Amino acid sequence: MKKYYTLFLLFLFLTLSHAQQSAATLVVDKAWLNEDEEWSDFNYSGQIVFSTIPSNEEGSLRIGNYDFLYDLCDGKAKFSNKATYSSAEFSHPRKLTAQTDKQGVVNTTYEGTLIFQSDRDYYSIIAVITILNKGGNILGIKIHSKDNERREYAFSLKPTS
Repeated sequence: MKKYYTLFLLFLFLTLSHAQQSAATLVVDKAWLNEDEEWSDFNYSGQIVFSTIPSNEEGSLRIGNYDFLYDLCDGKAKFSNKATYSSAEFSHPRKLTAQTDKQGVVNTTYEGTLIFQSDRDYYSIIAVITILNKGGNILGIKIHSKDNERREYAFSLKPTS
């Protein structure tokens, strides 16, 4: 009986450890586009999905949506497989600023490399991402390419159930 109890505790510990390492998937609730200092609502076909993985560096994200990523890169990447535009990974983030507003929302801005990769296709851009976080929950994300600061995207997010 003692062995079963030890085995059960081991299983419980492993399950809890794995749950803490799982990715948080967030779906865009609403999107805005800022072009030349003017914000407007923006719609893309399909859902824009952001995923975080706690075991990666702070600020690392995975982004999924062909239309949004194509717009973000201005279609400059010439992939042999156009599906490569459907996801990208924001990696090697470097924290630029972190501020807390009056409502307790922490705005953390990172600069890093947005990497598109599939088989032999590879393309990357330098991107700046601001994550709005309150109480461990990501409320929103702002992103722009460092090459095109006149065009900025903002998203309100909701977690998937």
